[in-house]
Amino acid sequence: MSIFAKLKNLYWRIRYTRNKSEKRKFYRYVAKEKKRLIESGVDKEELRLLCRALSNTLNLNAERRLSQYRKDHFASN
Repeated sequence: MSIFAKLKNLYWRIRYTRNKSEKRKFYRYVAKEKKRLIESGVDKEELRLLCRALSNTLNLNAERRLSQYRKDHFASN
């Protein structure tokens, strides 16, 4: 299971929810999950790019930047 599975689920819920109060609730959950991931040692820039790509799945530039960052960052390690 991916370490980002919960985050992906939360962003899916945000995208497909119309109720504004529910969206705010899920954004609070996202903030907690991002904080937990950063404290566990996840790369901050990768997390930022992932959240950018998950918030709008039609944004191809965000997905391209994320895949390029992962390729560059993890190929050098």
